[in-house]
Amino acid sequence: MVGVLVRNPNKPRDVSCPPDLFTADADVLLSRKPDIVLEALSEGEAGHALIRKALEAGCDVASANKQAVSRDPAGLQALAYQKGRRVFWSASVGGGSPMIETVRAARAAGEVAGFEAVLNGTVNFMLERLGDGAAFAEALADARSAGFAEEDPSADLEGLDAAAKVRLLAYEAFGVSPDADAVPRDHLSDQTEAAPGVRQIGACSRDGEALNPSVRLTADHGDPLFSSLSGEGNALKVWNADGRVWRCRGRGAGRWATTESIMADLAEIVRARRADAGLN
Repeated sequence: MVGVLVRNPNKPRDVSCPPDLFTADADVLLSRKPDIVLEALSEGEAGHALIRKALEAGCDVASANKQAVSRDPAGLQALAYQKGRRVFWSASVGGGSPMIETVRAARAAGEVAGFEAVLNGTVNFMLERLGDGAAFAEALADARSAGFAEEDPSADLEGLDAAAKVRLLAYEAFGVSPDADAVPRDHLSDQTEAAPGVRQIGACSRDGEALNPSVRLTADHGDPLFSSLSGEGNALKVWNADGRVWRCRGRGAGRWATTESIMADLAEIVRARRADAGLN
C-alpha cells in the first residue's frame, strides 16, 4: 500500500496504519504511482474525478461509489480502454449481492427486458423496523447504530442512492443510462405509512428505445424474493425478452458487505494483470 486518501489525515481511526500513508490530496496520492486505486469516497463528483485521474495516470480502478460511476459509466469504460486499464464497479451496487454480475449474465444470454430490485440496505432495514411498529426516529437511530445509515441519510431516504444504482444497472442491462432527473423517486420520511411488507423497489424496463426507470415504496411487488428479505438484505430479479429470469440476493449495507465486494473486484484486477504478464 502506497497511500490512503482521506478528508482528515489526523483523524483517529479504528485500524492500525502508518500515519505517513494518509493524505488529503488526490494528486499526492497519485504521485506515489499506485498500480491500483480502490475508490470508496462518499461523494459522487469527487469520486468521479478521482477515478478519471487514476485511469489517466495508468491505474486500474475498483469503485464502490455508485454516485461516481453512474454519472458516466460509458465514458469511464472508454477512458479505461483508451489507457489500457480496467475499471470495475460491482461493489457500487448490491453490497455483498452480485447484482452487476447477474445483469451481465442475463444480457450475455439474450435481450434484457427489465429488472426490479431492492437496492438500499438502509431503507430496507428501516422499513422492516417501521413495519414492526417502530417510530421513524427510532428506526433511523437503529440503522445508524448498526452501521448502515450515514450521519446525513438524505441520499438513502430520498431515493437518490437507489436511483443511482438503477441508472448503473440500466447501463449494464441496456447499454444506456436514464438521466438522473428521469428517475421518479418516492421518499421515506416520518410521514410514510410503512406497513409490513413495504419495500423500496428500484426498477427499469425497456419499451422499444424508451427506458422506464423508477424508485418506489410499495408492498405490491408480487415476488417472495423481495418480501422475504430482512434487515439490510438486497435482491435483484432480471428478466429477458424470452421469459428467462435471473435472481440474486445478499447483504446490501455495512462495511463488510462492501469490503467483500470491492475485494472481489480487486482479485479480478490482479488475475487480469497476472494474465497480461503471462503468469498463472
